[in-house]
Amino acid sequence: MSNPEDVAAVRLALTKLMAIADRLDTRNLETVQRVEAAAAALDQGANRLSDGAEQFAERAIQVIGGRTEQVITRGSSQAMGQLSQQLEQSAGSAQTAARAMEEQSRGLTSARRTLVWNGLLALVVGALLAAGGSAWIAQRSLQEIARADFGKDILQATQRGVITHCGDSLCARIGKKPRRYGAGGEYVLLLQ
Repeated sequence: MSNPEDVAAVRLALTKLMAIADRLDTRNLETVQRVEAAAAALDQGANRLSDGAEQFAERAIQVIGGRTEQVITRGSSQAMGQLSQQLEQSAGSAQTAARAMEEQSRGLTSARRTLVWNGLLALVVGALLAAGGSAWIAQRSLQEIARADFGKDILQATQRGVITHCGDSLCARIGKKPRRYGAGGEYVLLLQ
C-alpha cells in the first residue's frame, strides 16, 4: 500500500505540477496573445505596407506621369519652337523672295516703259525721217520737174530760134526793148 508520505509527496508534486501547468497555461495564453498581437501587428504592418506600397505606386505613377507630361510638354514646346522658328525662317525667305519679285516686277515695268518710249521715239523719228525723206524726194522731184520744164523751155526756145549758137557760144534774141529782172537788172526776158 501506499504510504501517506508518498501520497503527500505525490499531492505536493501534483500541486506543483498543477501550479506549473497553470503557469504554463497562463504563459501559453500570454504567448498566444502575444503571438496573436504580433500577428495582428504584423498584419497591420503588412496592410500599412500594402497601403504604403499602393500609395507609393500611385504617387510614383503621378510623379512619373507628371514628369512624363513635363518631358512631353518640354519636348513639344521645343519641337513647336523649332517648327515656329523654321516657319519664321520660311516666312522671312518668302518675304525676301516676294520683295525680290516685286523689285524685278518694278524693273520689268520700268524696262517695258523704257521700251515703249524708245519704240514711240523710234516711230516718231522714223516718221520724221520718212516725212523729211518724202519732202526731200518731193523737192528733188519738183526740181527735176522744174529742170525738165527748163530743159523743155530751152528746147522750145532753140526750136523757135530764140537761142542759137553764135560760134562757140550761145546767143539769145532778146527783142528791141528787153525787160530786165533781178535786184541789179542782171537778167533780161527772152522773147516769148
